[in-house]
Amino acid sequence: MRSITALLLLPLLSPATAFQPAHRHSATVISRFHQTSALSSSHSNEIELSRKSFVASSSSILPLSLLLTSTPATANDIPSPPPNTAIYAYRSGGLPRLTTLGFTKLYTRYQGYVVAPSSSSSSLPTKYQNQIPIAFDFPTDWLQLDKLGGGIQYVDQRNGDKLYVLHAVLPEGNDLKSVNKQWFAEAILSPEGDIARSGVVAEGGRVSSSKMILDCTTTTEDTAAATTKDCMARRRMTIKYDTVTGSGVQTVERRGLVDAYQVGEKDAYMILTTSNAVKFDNKESRERETVENIVGSFKVGDAALL
Repeated sequence: MRSITALLLLPLLSPATAFQPAHRHSATVISRFHQTSALSSSHSNEIELSRKSFVASSSSILPLSLLLTSTPATANDIPSPPPNTAIYAYRSGGLPRLTTLGFTKLYTRYQGYVVAPSSSSSSLPTKYQNQIPIAFDFPTDWLQLDKLGGGIQYVDQRNGDKLYVLHAVLPEGNDLKSVNKQWFAEAILSPEGDIARSGVVAEGGRVSSSKMILDCTTTTEDTAAATTKDCMARRRMTIKYDTVTGSGVQTVERRGLVDAYQVGEKDAYMILTTSNAVKFDNKESRERETVENIVGSFKVGDAALL
């Protein structure tokens, strides 16, 4: 039996031990066999320990990861925007619902929730105390940005056109209708805002046009919703501004199209699209049509759930 074992384990020996006398040869083989078995056993134990350690560490990490992904952000989790500054409207309530539209599927509908404003919590309907539903349509081939940061951004990789969903607190004593239109340009392009923090260097922002889409301060046949407490005023504006290139010596004219809703007494939730000025000013261009479709589809509140 020992001779058979020796033959089987002969490859484990060094060339010098292969030609030793039989009794010494067998002893060496058996010794090497025990060493190999011990190493194998030790290695197996290490693997088992590593496995147990991994399971133990994973069991402690997993609940935290589930907590981070499943618990919606609330108004208490997100600080209010600084005065006269627009920040991202942060996602809440899990992943949004994305639905491709029509036979061609050129557009996708975004339906999700954003964090409700803490500054207007007392004036909000109970159903909007923690999160507010929003919806908008965007080109299906636009790329989502800031997946981990919590904001809502998409970009057209071909020409750099973008969309953002933003939140700002209206100035004291003003509502969406009465606030000066220039306030929107200053808040959106504020150096302290999230647009600037994302790397956009803008100059000379000014609102060139502004109109109320829905006025909750008057009651007419066309604005029957104005008689209800859930009415959300809606205003649309065009912003002209320049962006500074990476070299810092050249500027590019841009246009921003803004659609804003008033939520509660003090807060504005907005969608902003940005595009090249030349393409935007051409009312027949595909780029102009695209951004108008995006802002026209923006909904906040119950309308976003339809």
